[in-house]
Amino acid sequence: MPSTRSSRRPDPTTSARRTCVAHEPRILRAARYAIDHLAEPLTVRDVAKVAAMSEFHFQRVFAAVMDETVGAFIARRRLELAALKLAYQPGRSVTEVALSSGYSSTANFSKAFAAYFGCRPSDVQRPDRPPASRLGKLLRRHGKDFDPHDLYALPTPVDEGERERRRREVEDGMHYEQRSELPLACLRSRASGYDARALGATWDRLIRLGRQLGLCGEEADAYGLAHDSPQLTVKELVRYDACIPYDGTITLPAPLFRSSIAAGRYAVFRYRGPVEGVAPRMRDIYSLAFDESSVEPDDRFLTIDHYVNDAPVDGQIDMEILIKVRPRT
Repeated sequence: MPSTRSSRRPDPTTSARRTCVAHEPRILRAARYAIDHLAEPLTVRDVAKVAAMSEFHFQRVFAAVMDETVGAFIARRRLELAALKLAYQPGRSVTEVALSSGYSSTANFSKAFAAYFGCRPSDVQRPDRPPASRLGKLLRRHGKDFDPHDLYALPTPVDEGERERRRREVEDGMHYEQRSELPLACLRSRASGYDARALGATWDRLIRLGRQLGLCGEEADAYGLAHDSPQLTVKELVRYDACIPYDGTITLPAPLFRSSIAAGRYAVFRYRGPVEGVAPRMRDIYSLAFDESSVEPDDRFLTIDHYVNDAPVDGQIDMEILIKVRPRT
């Protein structure tokens, strides 16, 4: 008698997707560990231990979740964060940036930086001069052109009057806060870049899941963690987490995962305006608000969005931008 069971085999794509969802919280925890230890020698074994996986299994799942290998992720993040240090921590030398980014020497760092971005580290520190441009991996392999001037709010030569006007604009309503650690329940966005529509879908899903689990009510205290700079990162690899406060009383089911806003001192900037103006405002903050300040952004350059009045209305948003700071070295 013929079997009544379906003879169809499971779709391997569906199976792989389920595996990614199930393991995503552990992979993201391991990725955060890697970012926190970029200045140290890192091996795949070190990072895999954080995810409680074998090296072989971890590498396969990491690539599926993050869309790049462990080694490529670590190398890219080291160079991207180094570029931000060069631009927004002007008191640091190239050697200091190299050592704090996990490189054993200035020569090795400069070679890797030029091979990836197509310009020298000193070109990022000195936007007043034309960069020594060459074909880098970022353009050759990913099709993204990088110009050091894109990290700065104003073109060179700088109009000092315009600089002061823009600085007053970004510092309007700015204040400092000392914050305790805030645990969060998070959902990673699958948006390509910081696409507003895709981010909105992520927020809708997070709030729905949060209500089901009793983590929030009709209104939620909403935080967004923007991990990457659109000036440096290929848009397919830009990462954003939609988050709500979480008291840790329940185990979060995948794809939700636990993260936190670290304790420390934060510069808090208010932004009210069109959604598409958020990214330029963040660039203006980094390049104008700290250039003559006694504090500077910390080495992670994590930008935290705190949404004051729920979702955007008619393309307008009201939000706070939080940046963890430390005394300028």
